[in-house]
Amino acid sequence: MSDPYRFAQSPGDAGGRRDDAPAGGRFAVRAVLWLLILLGATANAVTSFGGFHPLISVGFGLLTVLCIVLLVVHHVRHRK
Repeated sequence: MSDPYRFAQSPGDAGGRRDDAPAGGRFAVRAVLWLLILLGATANAVTSFGGFHPLISVGFGLLTVLCIVLLVVHHVRHRK
């Protein structure tokens, strides 16, 4: 009996996983994104508590949020 909850995989599935990318490349992207998140959050904290213009702090905050979004998107696209 076939499973009614399983979708059939078509060979031309454009929204599927990309298994052709090497695992080392995926690790490098995640490592760079985590590094940028840490650096952005640290720079945001330093500029928030320092005597810097508020737009500089906002810029580092937006960079941090962007990197978090990219990390989540990367995880969703490459999960198994």
